[in-house]
Amino acid sequence: MKPFRYLFIPLFAISIVSCKQKPSATAGNNQLADTVNFVDTAIVDMPGDKPVPLAQLIVPGISVGQTAINESLEVVHKKLGKPDGGDAAMGKSISFWYANHDTSSYVTQIYFTRDMGNDETARVKEIRVTSPSFKISSKIHTGLPFNNIKPAYTLSKTATYTYKGSQHKLYDDVKAGVGFEVDDKDVIAAIVVHETGTDITTNYQGLFLN
Repeated sequence: MKPFRYLFIPLFAISIVSCKQKPSATAGNNQLADTVNFVDTAIVDMPGDKPVPLAQLIVPGISVGQTAINESLEVVHKKLGKPDGGDAAMGKSISFWYANHDTSSYVTQIYFTRDMGNDETARVKEIRVTSPSFKISSKIHTGLPFNNIKPAYTLSKTATYTYKGSQHKLYDDVKAGVGFEVDDKDVIAAIVVHETGTDITTNYQGLFLN
């Protein structure tokens, strides 16, 4: 197993087809469940775009497919099956799934944390995908030039890292709850969904930097 701090450096991704999150008893979780239900039932159609199937839809700050931010680790693992890899330490963990269990293929990585002393349930805080099957819209997905999506978001460069000898950059729209990893050819290599209002590196201090 590689050290935990390197697990989030690009691997290559898998498609998630997830179920709706079951609402919990707390007001906060009820609000999340209501949001997820809206995503499940809303007609997704942006001007000039083709509709994206809900199972492949990325909703910044909310979900990837039907796997939602703040969903429990137990529910996610039941839906996606046993992870192909992962690591855990100090109330934080990461799980990843390769397409067809092939390490040379696309990868989905999900980062969980526990609110120690308050909520012992490990919950989704960030979801990272490299597959172009997942789309924010038919015009925003991995594999496209980064310049194509710049007008749609307020992005700041938050980190850089080296992968296979090339420089990669991480850009984040904190308010929207979405980040983009960009390779040395300025092509989108991965999309990361996280909680709105939270910097993408908050849960990954040091993981993007090497």
